[in-house]
Amino acid sequence: MIGVSAGCAPGGLPMAPPTPPLDPLDLQTRDLGPRQRSLLRVLRQADAELSGQELHQRLRQETARYGLATVYRNLRQLQWAGLVRCRKLPNGESVYAPVERDDHHLICVRCGYSAPLRLCPVGTGGPGLNQVLPQGFRPLFHTFEVHGLCASCQQQARSDAD
Repeated sequence: MIGVSAGCAPGGLPMAPPTPPLDPLDLQTRDLGPRQRSLLRVLRQADAELSGQELHQRLRQETARYGLATVYRNLRQLQWAGLVRCRKLPNGESVYAPVERDDHHLICVRCGYSAPLRLCPVGTGGPGLNQVLPQGFRPLFHTFEVHGLCASCQQQARSDAD
């Protein structure tokens, strides 16, 4: 990137300081309302996916007073904008994360254990995804989960069979 220092324009008028490069994430969020910005900020600051209830609790700890229905309504709008993804846990609860956090999971169907995958096997730009998408479909986000039995449940199943 080339840096430009502030100086004088022709005619001796002071030049405005250079503008920093635009962050693509800022471009995506410029049309969001204050509630949506707050939700997105909390999700981006979180270390893990959050449920709607957890988001509601975190927002209540701040000065923001949003009802739970408002949190879910704004999460849905953020999903439609392609900024937030949703994943259903084995217990039926939905958890949310910003789309830039590309987490995928192995899920045990017996005990509910969930472990993140180290890599994304799909990727939004990969040739595999492009081969299966119908013409004209624009993906906003994706989730990838492998359901099976964890090592502990496999061992327990073997013990139960003996």
